[in-house]
Amino acid sequence: MNDGSAYTRNQSSLFLIEVIIAVFFFAITAVVCIRIFVKAHIVSENSQVLTQSYIEADNIAQVFINSGANIDLIISRYSEYAVTLSQEGDYTGTILILYDSDFKPIPHPTDNIDQTIESTAYELILTQSLEDALDVYEGLNSYEEAGYACKASIYIYDIQLSDTLITDTYFENLKEHAENRVLTLPIDLYLGDIDTGA
Repeated sequence: MNDGSAYTRNQSSLFLIEVIIAVFFFAITAVVCIRIFVKAHIVSENSQVLTQSYIEADNIAQVFINSGANIDLIISRYSEYAVTLSQEGDYTGTILILYDSDFKPIPHPTDNIDQTIESTAYELILTQSLEDALDVYEGLNSYEEAGYACKASIYIYDIQLSDTLITDTYFENLKEHAENRVLTLPIDLYLGDIDTGA
């Protein structure tokens, strides 16, 4: 009888060790799966932000092209949302549009600055300048043939991790400031021989 109980205890111990090993492998597999799901969620969120950034940048790029790069026409298209940060003439200046975390433009952003800063998650900045087309495009032979071109950049910044707007801190060097930048879209538009008002 003594031999039978020792055999049963050995089987029970062996079964317990097998269960512990199985639970250990299950725990390791669960940790790996959770890490994969968390990483996939982060990639998905980043992808959504990038996709929405491209949509918004493309929208304003189309307005830029359709308006003939006239900054007043661009502002009038976004009159409820746009803030003019600077403007020199019809083709040079900087426009700011603020978005909430769902990429909805914040209407009348200058009405209540504190609330605007609190609800802003993304900044879209369009900066443009009028330049000689010879400086923008290669292959043009003379100024008479060239005229002017409007060169612009659209920047989108994620400011959710910042306590201030990008334009408050880094307005003078937007090109160099890459922290929190989601997207940069350079565009240009050939204007030909136009009256610059100068």
